[in-house]
Amino acid sequence: MAFSVEGMDCIECARKIEKAVLALDGVRQVRVSYTLGKLQVEADRGMVAEDDVGDVLRSMGYGLRSEGAPMEDFLSLRNKRLLVTIASGVLLAIGAVGEFILGDMLVYLPAYGAAIVTGGYYIAIRGVASIRRLYLDMNVLMIIAVVGAVLIRSYEEAASIVFLFSLAELLESYSVARTRRSISQLLDFAPRTARLLREGKEQSVDVTDVRVGDVAIVRPGERIPVDGEVLQGESSVEESAITGESIPATKKEGDAVFGGTLNGSGTLDVRVTKRFEDNVISKIVRLVEEAEANKAPSERLVDRFARYYTPVVIAIAVATMFLPTLVFGQPLEEWFYRGLVLLVISCPCALVLSTPVSVVSAISGGARRGVLFKGGLFLERMADVKVVAFDKTGTLTSGRTVVEDIVPFDGYSAREVLKVAASAENRSEHHLARAVMERARSEDIEFEEGTSFQAFTGKGVGIQILDRIVYAGSPQFFRERGIDLSEWEELIEKRTTAGATVVLVGGEEEMMGLLTIRDTPRPEAKEVVHGLKDMGVAVVMLTGDAAPVAEKVARELGIDEYRAGMLPEDKLAAVDEYRQRHGTLLMVGDGINDAPALAKADVGMAMGVAGTDVALEAGDVALMGDDLRSLLFSIRLGRAARKVIKQNIATSLLVKLALTILVFPGVVTLWIAILVGDLGVSLAVILNALRLNRRSFTRT
Repeated sequence: MAFSVEGMDCIECARKIEKAVLALDGVRQVRVSYTLGKLQVEADRGMVAEDDVGDVLRSMGYGLRSEGAPMEDFLSLRNKRLLVTIASGVLLAIGAVGEFILGDMLVYLPAYGAAIVTGGYYIAIRGVASIRRLYLDMNVLMIIAVVGAVLIRSYEEAASIVFLFSLAELLESYSVARTRRSISQLLDFAPRTARLLREGKEQSVDVTDVRVGDVAIVRPGERIPVDGEVLQGESSVEESAITGESIPATKKEGDAVFGGTLNGSGTLDVRVTKRFEDNVISKIVRLVEEAEANKAPSERLVDRFARYYTPVVIAIAVATMFLPTLVFGQPLEEWFYRGLVLLVISCPCALVLSTPVSVVSAISGGARRGVLFKGGLFLERMADVKVVAFDKTGTLTSGRTVVEDIVPFDGYSAREVLKVAASAENRSEHHLARAVMERARSEDIEFEEGTSFQAFTGKGVGIQILDRIVYAGSPQFFRERGIDLSEWEELIEKRTTAGATVVLVGGEEEMMGLLTIRDTPRPEAKEVVHGLKDMGVAVVMLTGDAAPVAEKVARELGIDEYRAGMLPEDKLAAVDEYRQRHGTLLMVGDGINDAPALAKADVGMAMGVAGTDVALEAGDVALMGDDLRSLLFSIRLGRAARKVIKQNIATSLLVKLALTILVFPGVVTLWIAILVGDLGVSLAVILNALRLNRRSFTRT
């Protein structure tokens, strides 16, 4: 069961809810996301109903709405917390006029009392619920502070802190709601209805009712409602909502399109390939929501610190209330009041907020620009990256390899060599195989259906065609099979030295020919390599291609160190070696062939994964688009997030420390403690964190 919780505006709220719901019979697991206002409950079938969860939350002063229901409008008159805060403020103002201008006790005492009751409504409900569950939180501290202020007849102080705390909670709720909306707005890119062609007629249906195989019609200027494949038409499609790339992509028959992207000037007929809940935008939102589970190291540290900080300060507050009177004969009322101020200051809200709000703000900002972090853990690791290891093909290069030349041997024609090569490569998913297949199709060559297909990872393929075994692969692959290449060694050397990849075609009985294949570097790759070096990050390239090919690409891009001819297990060893030599290592690959190396690295980054389900899950960070410059953005975002987190933690601790020191000479009052120590510093932390959602980070 998944729910959205209304009124969950602090970390302590999340912890209380988790503890209370977990206590229900039949509940196996509870996951609460404070920053996203989400509650997920796993329970034994038939043991727990939605109403059971709702009753628990309502008893604690929280609201519950089903997942997907519209978010509560902060400024709506239906917002009860807004109404009680306004009422409390008006009554406080009436009480102040009655006390300091009219001097009439019959005016200000009832007004202050009514201000405390109205403004303290939610405080009392949540505080009593916490007391019943033996949980000490800010609401309990506020109840103690208000009751204490009333006992020492500081009625205006009691009413003031109730109103200010209610206002602080309201403003904090509004600020956090902005962060939550920045994530939910990702879903708003996808239209809620789709125009389908069914039984020869156009009809508009809800996107949740669209089935795989349906045909959607997308007219110029409309957003594409579904993930699918273009059946008919040609248009430019603006995909920045998914990939972060502002330049529109040309889409024609057979090309993949994504829900939420904006169609240009042409009409497209799109065959639906995924249900709405499985489309790319839905997956992005789901992964961002789940990212909170991978907590940043600083967040774990702050959580541990807060567990000790609060009880220590409360102990100091209690000692301040009574020890000066008992030991030094000081006035009880004066020091009791200062102890109450310390109780209010002891709330670690701003400190605990400092990291998660920053992390979610950065993650949601990255997602809007096509960079998907799988959690705060990986966001912080990006700030520590000391070396980047690139795969070559499809990462530093365009990945669109083409057959440049065909050289037949011993009386075979180029067409015959290409036909056999394409027949052998027909079942392979390797990028070189795709290049061979595309060349064969462009020349209208029909493939032979072979049997006994075998793929040799990183080396080549073998297949039985017309009663003979033929291979297509690297020269080294043929040498390992004991095939004599001495007659063609000079030709192979010449082609590889020129930077081409050589694919040989033939069998153990005779060789048929070779193909040369090239893959050009991405236009932005050189800029990215130099950008990394400017940031003090080392750059290496790991590739399975031959040394001459690797050397040519490395020289063009300015990469000082590379390794060629690497199998997947070789890349794993290289990742370990470079990590020990330099420190935190980021591995960048296509997310499929490089999955082991991505998993082994401190941070694995898969790029160009918008349409690939496996690739989307492969890395710790995913670049939805094909622009490698997003890598620079992601490192800068990680460093900026680290800086903001440190600023927030330092600000929270320094303000709390300063207020605590100033309590003892009597400088800090209850309303100052609320206004500065709670409201002021919490808003400062949240607003500072929200900068991460807006900045472009074009500089380091």
